[in-house]
Amino acid sequence: MLTLSVTFAGGLSARYPWLLFALPAFGLASIGLYKLLRLPVNLATDNVIDQFRANERISGGVAPGILAGTCLSVLGGASVGMESGALQMGASVGSVIGRPFKLAPVWRRGRTIPDGYPAALGMAAAFSALFFAPLGSMMFVLELARFDRAVLRHVPTMLIATVTAYLIARAVGIGDVIPKVALPGMSWDIAAHCLLVGLCCAVAGVLFASGLRLLRRVVRHRVGRPFVAVAAGGLLFAALVLAFGWQAYEGTGMGLLRGALAGEAGGPDFAIKAALTVLVLGFGFKGGEIMPMFTIGALLGCTLGHVAGAPAGFSAAIGMAALFAAASRCPFAALLMGAEIFGWAALPFLLIAVAVAYAGSYDVGVFGRGAAGHVLHVRREARRARDADTPQDEPTAKEAR
Repeated sequence: MLTLSVTFAGGLSARYPWLLFALPAFGLASIGLYKLLRLPVNLATDNVIDQFRANERISGGVAPGILAGTCLSVLGGASVGMESGALQMGASVGSVIGRPFKLAPVWRRGRTIPDGYPAALGMAAAFSALFFAPLGSMMFVLELARFDRAVLRHVPTMLIATVTAYLIARAVGIGDVIPKVALPGMSWDIAAHCLLVGLCCAVAGVLFASGLRLLRRVVRHRVGRPFVAVAAGGLLFAALVLAFGWQAYEGTGMGLLRGALAGEAGGPDFAIKAALTVLVLGFGFKGGEIMPMFTIGALLGCTLGHVAGAPAGFSAAIGMAALFAAASRCPFAALLMGAEIFGWAALPFLLIAVAVAYAGSYDVGVFGRGAAGHVLHVRREARRARDADTPQDEPTAKEAR
């Protein structure tokens, strides 16, 4: 449903370029729809994931809301993807379907809380159907859940769901078909190039994630009026596209991604796509961040390939996975998805670029802290709390010894 609807909306946008002028109206309509469904008008993928991490129930209205909102954004040419929409829809549908089955709650810290498994199952299955990557999709949800035990204990069932969704999507032929690239032989030069791509993607990933989070915070707290914000963002986006002739950067970016993997990109393409994506998502348009992240990484990698004299298509593939790892803080998912999409022979190259991009980037991505950063943060806060509870006049254990 999501793929067919967004593809249809994208086709209309390409056929009738004047729909760009209606983008502010489409944004207003999506905000009105969220109000009608009694959803928070500023609800975005990061908010849904925060609810998922807190084991809160995801409203059933999220699925129709994000479906219609994404279609309206793409219809107007906004630079958004649909994959994060699939995550939201999967979480919503999984949470709703899990209620009639009365899945067992989790007992934690003396209280009963809902099990996050139904939402995780829906998210993983929906993502697998889009990218034909069952292992990477399951790992993505596990990393988003920060390997929570309530979700980890359902890994076998999640794997069955992701494989089933993959087989159905592959048979039907609906999803994001990302073309493969020719892989070079491993050499010191190629390894160094993977290192370079990883470093550049680390910087780009930090800028993209930080810029998006900052703009959302400013719009929500400074502007404070969603209808005004989305209308202003739509007008600004349309003005920039028309003024600079950036029509090629509209929509989900799948065309740009395929061009980059074919070695047909360069220059500031990645920066333009990143800026336009941050603009529309930051001002409150509905849609996803994941396909734009893939596209930005591929465009950056292709540019670096041309500059360094490396195979541009191969460099784009490495950049796609590396920037996703840096901006999402989900390196294992990026590694597995890259291997499933481009072939397992690409794993050594992906390992270098993804490891460097993840290690070299700041630990607050589009979806918040990663699993490792979250554990360190929790331990640090616990240590501060213990220090605060320790009276100043009492000797510590070390001093007593």
